[in-house]
Amino acid sequence: MTKEDVAPQEGDGRFVQLERELRANEDRWGAVFANPFMGISVVDKNHYFLMTNSTYQAMVGYTNDELKKLTPLDITPASEREINRTLFSELQQGKRQHFELVKRLQRKDGKLIWVQLYVFRIADRAATGQHTFGMMFDITEKMQAQDALQAAQAELARSAHVSRMGAMTASIAHEMNQPLGAIVANANAGLRWVKRIPPAIDRALECFEQIVRAGQRAADVLEGVRAMFKSKKLATVPIDLNQLINEVLTLVQGAVKRHDITVRTELDTAIMSVTGNRVQLQQVLFNLITNAVEAMETVADRTMLVKSEHENSGQVRVTVEDSGTGIEPQHVDKIFGSFFTTKADGMGMGLSICRSIIESHGGRLWASSNRSRGAVFQFTLPTGPST
Repeated sequence: MTKEDVAPQEGDGRFVQLERELRANEDRWGAVFANPFMGISVVDKNHYFLMTNSTYQAMVGYTNDELKKLTPLDITPASEREINRTLFSELQQGKRQHFELVKRLQRKDGKLIWVQLYVFRIADRAATGQHTFGMMFDITEKMQAQDALQAAQAELARSAHVSRMGAMTASIAHEMNQPLGAIVANANAGLRWVKRIPPAIDRALECFEQIVRAGQRAADVLEGVRAMFKSKKLATVPIDLNQLINEVLTLVQGAVKRHDITVRTELDTAIMSVTGNRVQLQQVLFNLITNAVEAMETVADRTMLVKSEHENSGQVRVTVEDSGTGIEPQHVDKIFGSFFTTKADGMGMGLSICRSIIESHGGRLWASSNRSRGAVFQFTLPTGPST
């Protein structure tokens, strides 16, 4: 059966019955349908449009007759159809009386608009089912303004991250410059003393001893950097991980929408809070989620799952799963190493720092290939007070 077989026509009994009811309340319904700011639609039990007002038609670019051959799902982007289908079905089955939703609609010219939608169940007096009555407002400009704000926030967060990385790198370079410079200078001097005729062995040995001391100094500097991540006492507070996840997802929402990524969350509301440094754990989530977004830039089907769950071991686990290009098998054990990267412009420090942060909180961070495609990053953290 095609859409045309079930789409309501002028002579359709459902349309005639509804038209009679509307005419019986002409003044009241006329004022509602004439509203220039609100799109009005009535949908039958088979989900087809029965009628729409001129404001609705202007929003989506279709005429009333064209819309009668369509359903709301036909003008909804594919990635959002399932939730719409579920809500409309629950409404018509009487499982709910109404729902409201912020969603996108695809106009006849292909452009996407954002709408605030309110939908109610109304009785069909012919007793053939339930109709739905919808009111919607075009909020495209508002959403675009929010996208711009979120993009600015994400850029600010990224800039802050780069700034911190730059400061750390400058500090390491400054500390390492002196011992490395001493090693080079003493090595050159030692070579000159050895090449003399006769060789000045005692002077050369002094240079080599200086090299050993400078090398030890460089090792001490690196150990200090490692201690900064593993042993430094952190300012810790109780943290609601689910709330933190939602905050980070809001922060990257602009990038998610620009890449048309479908984000699913499965957040266990029963998990206990963890104790940790809020900024550092936020940075870990930001890096993992941003990496997932970037990994899906070149694929067609873009889906990301962010999940939290309680484990019997008294820990909580967070999972970030994407449908991107995945991880090469030979790289799975290397990606957390310092300065290892597969990105042309990458520094190779992000995942290494993430692992250091998680380990400093008493947890563990690891990666694996997704069963279908893409990559899965997971980390665990202990619940309750930190030790």
